[in-house]
Amino acid sequence: MEYTEIALDLIDVTAKNDSIPAATNIQPFADAEQLKRDDLAIPDYATLEDNFFLLDGSRALFPDSPAGMDFGYWSQSMSDENGAFVDPPTLEISFTEQHTCAGLTLHFLPDYPALVNIQWYTLGGVLMISKDFQPDALDYFCECPVENFGKIIIAFKQTAKPYRYIKLHAIDYGTYLTYVDTDVVEAKITEEVDPIANTISINMANFTLHSPTDDFNLMNPQGVFKLFQQGQQVHIRHFLDSGPVQMGTFRLATWQSANASTGQFTANASVGELDKTDFKRGQIYVDEPAGNIIDAIMASAGWTDYEAEEAIRNTPLSGWLAISTHRTALQQVAFAAGAIVDDSRSSTIRIYSQPPTYNNLIPRSRKFSGGSVKLLSYISDVSLTAHNFVLKSEAEQLFQGNLYVGQHEIQFDAACTGLTITGGIIAEQHPNYVIVAVSEPGEVIITGKKYEDRPTVYLHATNKLPAGAARNTIKFEAATLISGANAPVIAQRLYDYYQLRYQTAAPIILDRERAGEKVALQNTDGTGYTMNVIEKMDIDLVGGFVASATFVGNGLDIVMAYHTGELYAGQNMGVL
Repeated sequence: MEYTEIALDLIDVTAKNDSIPAATNIQPFADAEQLKRDDLAIPDYATLEDNFFLLDGSRALFPDSPAGMDFGYWSQSMSDENGAFVDPPTLEISFTEQHTCAGLTLHFLPDYPALVNIQWYTLGGVLMISKDFQPDALDYFCECPVENFGKIIIAFKQTAKPYRYIKLHAIDYGTYLTYVDTDVVEAKITEEVDPIANTISINMANFTLHSPTDDFNLMNPQGVFKLFQQGQQVHIRHFLDSGPVQMGTFRLATWQSANASTGQFTANASVGELDKTDFKRGQIYVDEPAGNIIDAIMASAGWTDYEAEEAIRNTPLSGWLAISTHRTALQQVAFAAGAIVDDSRSSTIRIYSQPPTYNNLIPRSRKFSGGSVKLLSYISDVSLTAHNFVLKSEAEQLFQGNLYVGQHEIQFDAACTGLTITGGIIAEQHPNYVIVAVSEPGEVIITGKKYEDRPTVYLHATNKLPAGAARNTIKFEAATLISGANAPVIAQRLYDYYQLRYQTAAPIILDRERAGEKVALQNTDGTGYTMNVIEKMDIDLVGGFVASATFVGNGLDIVMAYHTGELYAGQNMGVL
């Protein structure tokens, strides 16, 4: 049976990082602060709790020096013969901001308590609600929707077995909702990849969910709409007879109620998160490995789920990155390093070079009628501007203005150095901006030396025009990590790409293909295969796992191209 599954993480995406967990009844080797981490790895230790483990070697011996290791929260006191505590272990979690969630998911190890009390307070310390819970699993959701809380106190009152410690290794501020089969009314995903990284597209999911109750009624105080937040994760899988296909992890963007039992949603893939914040600490780079710049961009964005091909990481780049979104900064690096950026079918942002040959075959048996082939405009020349940033010899005025008391961020339109200031103090200095501290209101003047751009234009032009064709030049001027060192190679790459003029639009029954890949696409008449790059797919998960795909290629039969020598991008590997 074929169906789609959509799982929504109804998690307050900011609560964990904002939390300040503290406990007095805690083992000296444990650390409540570790509850903020998602990567705790705690072995299944043997401890001297009553009837706790078999003497079969299945549990690890407790370490002699456990300080500094992963434990999360372990209570110092042990329950009595009835599982009760004289003084119940208590975990207090404070926050600096208000938060809202559907309750708490507590993750215990290796057994769970029998009775837990949770109290929610305002930021001002006023008790909002107190509720008891009786866990029946190691991962237990304490359901209790609470809005705008500022502190939580968790009291562990009783264990399910006598003479036990409380062992808690994680807390999630919320829960998960899963919709499958007929509860997924509509689900469409757009995957798009620019093979030359002139842009980095944001993949999207649009879906409609049905609930047998009125969960999606905006006016229902117990409904789930109050718990939705931008940035919450959405996991989508499509199940075929052959097994599940991961369709990606997205971040919730918008939601609305179609009616009391139906909700409509949009969600962006991982790259969309990079578009929300700015990369300010760009600088002048001289033969800097692309991997170092990528790491700096991702660290600034707070994004750890990415991987970059080693060859791309080792590519030296020279130039400058101005203040821009993290997405734009990453696009600049990818364009100059000859990389593709893609997050299709995963939460991971992958940065890699174009593979040399096709990964999948698309026979005409998986193509629907109604497709079309379009001949794109002929590009004879690629004009690529290389940038050379040179420090001016003379200082100049960079900023003049009246500022109030406090700290102010002053951004520059070029990289600058050697700054001096009157009317304030430079608290932080970076090539693209400074933080100025002003103690008395008044005029502030900043002077310094600018780096100026001395550009050079590289023209990659064909010597032989096709019959009847006129010269047509495409220009790339704003890639500030293009220098004299990499301009010829990148210009050739761009030129080769624009020679792929045959654009095919066709609906296909999807298998394992995804945007950015090369595929061997069989002609409609079944006479042969052509090599194509998938630029875009609009995938319908409910309407038969069909994708409206856009391909570009050179229009040459793979076998014929091999014999005539008209190959491109490693086409000779994998000849049919």
